[in-house]
Amino acid sequence: MKTIVILHGWGSVIKRWLPVKKLLENKGFKVYLPKLPGDQVRNTADYSDWVCNYTRNLKPFCLLGHSFGGQIAINFTARYPGRVKRLILVNSAGIRNKLNLKRVFFLPLAKIAKFFIPDKLKGVFYRFILETDYFKASPQMKQTLKLVVKEDQQANLTKISQPTLTVWGSQDKLTPLADGQLIHRLIKNSQLKVFPDARHGLPFTHSQNLVSLVKNFISS
Repeated sequence: MKTIVILHGWGSVIKRWLPVKKLLENKGFKVYLPKLPGDQVRNTADYSDWVCNYTRNLKPFCLLGHSFGGQIAINFTARYPGRVKRLILVNSAGIRNKLNLKRVFFLPLAKIAKFFIPDKLKGVFYRFILETDYFKASPQMKQTLKLVVKEDQQANLTKISQPTLTVWGSQDKLTPLADGQLIHRLIKNSQLKVFPDARHGLPFTHSQNLVSLVKNFISS
């Protein structure tokens, strides 16, 4: 039985992933879905070390990361290459753009009002709020986000040689398709699959299609 470890995105609730987990289990996979800790401020490498400890008794496995979970998966795979057989990145974070609008989103509510948000970006802002439950996060998690959003994983992407499936929604406004295309180019052995009508919540809106892709990729 092949093993998949899923790293969820920031602000994601584990129960949202349970249908995906069940679909993968029905395909014959052993699935681990850890709840990433939010009890203290961590950077991406700290989370990678946490994942290393969590998976210490597992044989090399397939690693799936979504959003910030993808950023952790990139860092983990680059630093612990012997632990990962195949990598699946879904709407992954990890690319720091010169104009990184996420920084605005990750500020405390009291500070957000001080920033001017152009009309064309307001839809992105409110979508972020809806998709991540930002304002329900602990102070530690908000501080973590302000830290990790400054990090860039491009150097780590070039170190990855495992077969990689890069999955993206073309309508994603939080981690745009251009990020996925760059990730695909930087990983030596990547294949890119784009869902033309999907947004950042692709794993939850296109669960069946995603699981079919993952099964075919791992079985190939």
